[in-house]
Amino acid sequence: MMVAAAAMVVLFLIIAAVVLNVGWWLRDKRDAQNDVDAAVLAGAQELPDEVAAESDAEKWAADNGAGDDLITPCEFVDMTGDGAADLIRCTVEREPGLLVGNLLDVGNVTVTAKAAAARMRAVAGCVAPWAVLGNPAQGPPGGTWGLTPDELYIFHTKDFTTPGNFGALALYGNGATDYKEAIEKPCGSGAGACDQTDPQVPVGETLQCEAKTGNMGQNTDDALTNRYGTSLTCDATTYDDAVGLADTVACQDRALLIPIIVAWPPKGNSGPVEILGLATFYIASWDREAPYGNVDVNGDTVEDDAMVWGYFLQEGKVVEAWNIQWGYSDDPFAPITILLVE
Repeated sequence: MMVAAAAMVVLFLIIAAVVLNVGWWLRDKRDAQNDVDAAVLAGAQELPDEVAAESDAEKWAADNGAGDDLITPCEFVDMTGDGAADLIRCTVEREPGLLVGNLLDVGNVTVTAKAAAARMRAVAGCVAPWAVLGNPAQGPPGGTWGLTPDELYIFHTKDFTTPGNFGALALYGNGATDYKEAIEKPCGSGAGACDQTDPQVPVGETLQCEAKTGNMGQNTDDALTNRYGTSLTCDATTYDDAVGLADTVACQDRALLIPIIVAWPPKGNSGPVEILGLATFYIASWDREAPYGNVDVNGDTVEDDAMVWGYFLQEGKVVEAWNIQWGYSDDPFAPITILLVE
């Protein structure tokens, strides 16, 4: 009995040691995964610069005690086919901490963790094909370019100085088809997009974008009707209405990013237009009946040449032009996000 009991004690100790070793290995595996996740997220901030991205990943690993465990070089992938890397994939490898090393050859396993992070654009965040005038001296972080939530803004008028089809910012191309698609679809046709030689806009400067005259009237009404339907349920008559409706599932799609610009181009001119940044507006309504552009939107009995109008959502997204990374997509107005994808 004593021999059997001693054997059982030894067996239980072995089992306990193996369980502890496995637990420690799993802990190290989790820690290694956390380390490599954070390293690729740090590196992805610098994409498409592969050298800077790997350097930042290595720096993060070194600063957090994982410098010797990060396997380099990391792997880079061009996911969009534009010739620039937009994904970084790295590996962390280390020996696990063990209670009893090489016990019965259990636990002598290398801990390996891989992760990839990508620089991607939020497809649903594309800019609307209109614009609102702003005051350059009143921009973020202290202001909103002079925009106020109690004022009704006309995004698009029949006056060609706006100019006509402002989606027309050379964002989605030129002409009726591109203009309608820029309204009907979250990102329009994806044709052309304020191409910049230098995608970085210096702090305090505006983004210059070529404008193009285009089509309005029936095209505007048809496109908005195709996207939002014929119901007037989501129409807003006050700012409070707009805020409340923007928080509902049925009407939230009416909240759009619209460029804030310094001035309209000269009448009949195709630009360029200086963009201060982007802000969120709610489409209160639009002119649904011909002749288009003859609506009194503020109730003063005077026609406002209005095609589309709405309210500035002060609690919505307000972004300075120079805080947007331009040039890595056909639509530089779509906000960029860094995400773990593997």
